[in-house]
Amino acid sequence: MRVILAEKPSVARDVARAIGAARSGEFFATPTGSVMVVYALGHLLEVDEGLAPTPWRLEDLPILPETFRYRSLPKGASLLKALEGVLKKAKEVVVATDPGREGELIARLILRHLGWKGKTLRLWTAEALTPEVVRRELAGGLRPWEEFEALYQAALARQHADWLVGVNLTRALTLRAPGQGVWSVGRVQTPTLRLVVDREEAIEAFQPTPYGVVEGEFSARGFRYRGRLQAGPEGLTPEEARALAEALQGETKGKVLSVDREEALIPPPLLHSLTSLQREANARFGLTAKRTLDLAQALYEKHKCISYPRTDARHLPRSARPLVEKVLKALGREDLLPRVGEVGKRVFDDSKLTDHHAIIPLTPPPEGLSPDERKVYDLVRSRFLAAFSPPAKEEKALVRTGVGKEVFLSRFRHLLEAGWTVEEPLHREEEGEEEGTLFPLAPGEEVEVLGVRWEKRETKPPSRFTEGTLLREMERLGLGTPATRAGILETLKERGYLFSKGKSLRPTEKGRALIALLREREVASPEMTARWERSLEQIWQDRLGEEGYRRFMEGIRSFVRREVEAILALEVPEVRKEATPKMLAYARSLAQRTGRKLPGTDFESVKAFIDETKGVLQEGLGQCKCGGKVSAFSKGWKCEGGHVVWAEILGKRLTAKQALTLLQGESLRLEGLKGKSGKPFAARLYFDWGEGKVRLAFD
Repeated sequence: MRVILAEKPSVARDVARAIGAARSGEFFATPTGSVMVVYALGHLLEVDEGLAPTPWRLEDLPILPETFRYRSLPKGASLLKALEGVLKKAKEVVVATDPGREGELIARLILRHLGWKGKTLRLWTAEALTPEVVRRELAGGLRPWEEFEALYQAALARQHADWLVGVNLTRALTLRAPGQGVWSVGRVQTPTLRLVVDREEAIEAFQPTPYGVVEGEFSARGFRYRGRLQAGPEGLTPEEARALAEALQGETKGKVLSVDREEALIPPPLLHSLTSLQREANARFGLTAKRTLDLAQALYEKHKCISYPRTDARHLPRSARPLVEKVLKALGREDLLPRVGEVGKRVFDDSKLTDHHAIIPLTPPPEGLSPDERKVYDLVRSRFLAAFSPPAKEEKALVRTGVGKEVFLSRFRHLLEAGWTVEEPLHREEEGEEEGTLFPLAPGEEVEVLGVRWEKRETKPPSRFTEGTLLREMERLGLGTPATRAGILETLKERGYLFSKGKSLRPTEKGRALIALLREREVASPEMTARWERSLEQIWQDRLGEEGYRRFMEGIRSFVRREVEAILALEVPEVRKEATPKMLAYARSLAQRTGRKLPGTDFESVKAFIDETKGVLQEGLGQCKCGGKVSAFSKGWKCEGGHVVWAEILGKRLTAKQALTLLQGESLRLEGLKGKSGKPFAARLYFDWGEGKVRLAFD
């Protein structure tokens, strides 16, 4: 009897349906009983925690077992017994778990635990397991299981290394800080946390530098445009900018000095890997990395409309050309078929592949997709169609406009041929360009100077990480794998080291304290963890097998000894209890309404802030010009005389202090306002007492 082992029941049902098998007891069997389809529930076994003695004691560290034994998870005991009964009747096993490191580990641990030593074959494909694909692979696509021994050894090394690092370093630090709960330390999670903590500290240490800009607005032949005064390499101080703007106030005419035009082709973006898909979904829709992974897995496994998603590849093998042509026809895009032979190594490049190819759609979107599933599917589909579309073509123009003795620079972009941007929006990272505008003037033409103004600005600190930008940095540094990065971020949140505020990620006090303690240690080094990831990948790629596992684990054991010794010598400061997420959210809403600054995120600070701020709200924020008391309400601020300042004006949220300034009859200058065009601008705001509302003025 042939036994086909799937990773989970849903996959087993799909395989069974493809070969005509029906439910037979716990599993599925063909009418003749010659084939049984069985399943796991993901991992059924875990490293036996009994290898690490309880209770936790300093004298037991480091814990370095020579061999690892396993025990069944609570969910797996009865299923393992049922699988054991099936395997006793089997002549061969076909492993059909997910085609990757984790899927290989799941299958081998089960089969070895149950003592299976018979013939084993591997079903390995990145395509969704549709009936057609299942039948094709079973008929002639199965591969010898021995080919994947090194993949299993890499997976085993990763699991055992994570166990040794986590058990030893978590116990060491926790025992050095009694009464402060568990201090979780991990091979990948701790370096990832360090990235966020380092960024937060860089923001806090940042000292803004003031500078000035001078902008002019010009017109000729009905065409209006803006330019920025050309400054030297050091830029302008605010005082220099003001003096230059004042000196140019009498100028009414200027001249186009030069127009440098350049046409350029913009190649289509690469196909999606899991990480690039997660970044895009986070930037476009605010989806977390884990949510995107779950949605992509459902599209692959349940709906069978995209390829295997847990991949870091952004290319396809040359052998996938017939599949691409089939998909393009299914999507009704026969017009792109000639491009399949023209895209070259930008899409088809075997040298860029390891286990799996890039994520692509396999069918049109099926009925019944949830709104979020459809969003992720559309990202995969649009990227696929863009990859096989022609390049876009644009004209860029750099314009120099002379006014008096000064020169103003303007930059323009105009899309001449849309190409692939019909399928997917073109993302721009440059600022200060006139998008979609073809500059119509020629050198030597006179222009009217409509105005020259100066503005004081400040350099900005680095941006906080979002999940999308943190995933990009993890990918760049080699931290984790596409399949594990989302889980790492969730783990850091669950363990009280990170929290989300809007789209940004911020460290908690405990997270900051952990990195302060371990910053100089190897366990917090992204470079060290990246080297480990490369070593794990080498075990598989170079087919190093058991010898690769042994060498890797020798290095991990030496590392654990060094780190435990160092941690036990640390003095761990007491960390204050953190406020709950609900409590923090309420405190931040009060801070927004009152303009007061939240002093910290620990429980005592947040509680005191809430109590004090409630009192401020009851007493009022101050007195309006009309004499009435100003207080906050759900949509902004109002006084007893009926004057209202809304919380948001032209896309810019006001603080309570700014609202009070307006209601007390003073004006204020705001940057980052946005009109109908969506372009940011600055203006002076004042309260019009006759109209009873805030108005804008331009200096």
